[in-house]
Amino acid sequence: MIWTRLYDPDRTPSHWTDIVRQDQLVVFISDARTQAPRDAETGQHAALCDDLTEARNLAREVVARDPELCCRIYDSEGKSRPPLEVIYDSSVRHRYTGRGHARRLALVGAALACAGITLVAIDVSRDLLWIWGYVFGLKCLILAGIFLTRSFVEWRESRNEENGAPSAEVPARSRA
Repeated sequence: MIWTRLYDPDRTPSHWTDIVRQDQLVVFISDARTQAPRDAETGQHAALCDDLTEARNLAREVVARDPELCCRIYDSEGKSRPPLEVIYDSSVRHRYTGRGHARRLALVGAALACAGITLVAIDVSRDLLWIWGYVFGLKCLILAGIFLTRSFVEWRESRNEENGAPSAEVPARSRA
């Protein structure tokens, strides 16, 4: 395992994607709530690992030390594809995945939809004199659609996990 900065102007090559070998995996550490990059007390944001077992063990160790962190494991192509695995501490996992999280996303989406419909209706009833109600209403409706879609996808994935069905994620590629 090698800890590295994502971008280091003193390193040649300076970007992390240029130093990852084809057979390596990258573990990104981020804040579980905001998804902002965080470090693991080393000042580094990513670790290069040689195999999936090493990457999983490192990720579990990091989230065990600080439950507010999460780790995403990517292949050598990095963030251009979905992560192979996302690891949270078991004490906080329910906040970010599963049916409870899907329910919270759906409630936020429903609230945004109600606010959007109300703003649009008020503005249309006044012949669009106050155009901002219409604009904000449409923005709320777009956000509502995003939250409701994410909620449905999260609910479906959690249901598939409970039933043992394969998830809709992109399958891991072989490392031949």
